[in-house]
Amino acid sequence: MALFGDLKHQTLADLAKVLHRHTGTLFFHAAYQGKTVELVLNRGQLRAMYLDGFPVEALARARGILYQLHTQSHGAFEFHRQALLVGDVRFYDQPFASLVHELVESASPGTTGPVIPDDQLPHPETRFVPVPHSPPVPGSLASLWTLVQPHLTGGSSAAELAPQLGLSPHDMQTVLYRLRAMDLIAPQRAAVSRPPPTAHHPALPHGHGIFTVDDLVPVTLPPTSPAPQPLVQRLLGALRRFTQGGAA
Repeated sequence: MALFGDLKHQTLADLAKVLHRHTGTLFFHAAYQGKTVELVLNRGQLRAMYLDGFPVEALARARGILYQLHTQSHGAFEFHRQALLVGDVRFYDQPFASLVHELVESASPGTTGPVIPDDQLPHPETRFVPVPHSPPVPGSLASLWTLVQPHLTGGSSAAELAPQLGLSPHDMQTVLYRLRAMDLIAPQRAAVSRPPPTAHHPALPHGHGIFTVDDLVPVTLPPTSPAPQPLVQRLLGALRRFTQGGAA
């Protein structure tokens, strides 16, 4: 039997209470930076976490991911019950309900949330831009978003933003990490501008009205660059009109 829902309608804390004695796998589909989070529970104990299939072995990072799922308050979930776990993979052994309760308490006003490992923070030079049609901004990040958003219009990095906003580079990296976890910003990708291909039209012979197929100048195109179908159709249509006119 499976359990379905969305964190918009049921909080992570409430979900943890429901699952406090269950064994199975809890999925959050595309809920964390567009990735799927998979939690392995054994009688309510969190044993393992996977991010898009890759193991999250550090408990500190697992806590950070759960914290973001709680604060963003949206994301479809699905729990599949099992009688027992196959293989008993164990990265940690934490009571899921108690762990989530601690994260909820740390997300209360006036607190900063769990410490994020340095290796999870974005590089100081990575430039970020706002994500179009992003989800609603969580209340815990509203003030930060109002402060940072105007500086991200053309893309900006933690190294550039830190002196402008009066924050340390590490604090600025942490802010960008949290905004990215909420799908509010994304790394800026340099657009590769390529000149449009030049169309080569065959030269038509100069005459006094009528010409035949033999008068057309043959055009040889490279095998890797075949002529676009619409151009071929236009040439064939013109050829038919010219030959019909000659026949008349």
